Amino acid sequence: MKNQLEIKNVSYKYDKDLVLKNINLNIKPASFLVLLGLNGAGKSTLFALITRLLKLQEGEIFINSFPISNYKKALESIGIVFQEPTLDLDLTVKQNLIFYGSLKGISFKETMSSIQEELKTLELEEKLDVKVRSLNGGHRRRVEILRALIDNPKLILLDEATSGLDVKSRYSIISYVKQIVKKRGISVLWITHLFDEIDDEDDVAIIKKGEIIASGIVKDVVKENNKDSLTQVFEYLTK
Repeated sequence: MKNQLEIKNVSYKYDKDLVLKNINLNIKPASFLVLLGLNGAGKSTLFALITRLLKLQEGEIFINSFPISNYKKALESIGIVFQEPTLDLDLTVKQNLIFYGSLKGISFKETMSSIQEELKTLELEEKLDVKVRSLNGGHRRRVEILRALIDNPKLILLDEATSGLDVKSRYSIISYVKQIVKKRGISVLWITHLFDEIDDEDDVAIIKKGEIIASGIVKDVVKENNKDSLTQVFEYLTK
C-alpha cells in the first residue's frame, strides 16, 4: 500500500538556523496522523514545505506518489486548512466555495456536487448566502474545511485548525474530521499543540526543535516510555 504522504530526510534552514532536521514521516491512505509540538518546534515550516509555500532545500516529499516538484500532480489531490483564516469575508459562503472550485478548474455544478453531503453534515446549507463576515469563528472554520473537501481530495492538511475556537467548536470539528477519514477514506495530517485533541488510538509524531523525537500509536508511545499519558510522555521527552 502506497503512502498518501511521504516525507524523506527533510531538513530546512532559515539563513544559518537549522529548523528542521532530517524529518521522516509517512501517512497511509485513510489514516489520521497528529503532528504534535510546541510553537516554534517546526510544525508550520513543515506544513509550508508540503504545500510549497516554502521551497524544499534538502530531502524529498511525495504526495500520492508524486514528488512535490511535480506540483500540478502532487497538489491536485489535497485540501488545505491554514492556521490563519483565508476566506474572503465580503463574499458569501457559496461565493467562496465557487471561487475555490474555479481555481481547481471545476464548474459550479461540480463544486457543489462534490460537497453536497458534507454541506448537510456541517449544517451549512442555510449559511450559503450569508457573507462570511457575519459568521462566528466555528462556522468559518467549518466553511474552510468544507472548501478543503471540494473535488474529493485524498489528503487534507490542517494547521492548528481549531486555534482560537471555543471548546465545543473544537471538539465538533476534530470529531468531524476523524469521521471523514473513516467515511470517505481521506488521509489527514492534523497539526496541533493541544493534547486534548488526541485519542489513544491516534497515530502521533512528536516534534521538538525540528526533530521527530517519538512516533507511533499514542497508547504504544505512552507504554514504550513507561508513562501514564501522552502529556507525561511529551513533558518527559521535551524537558
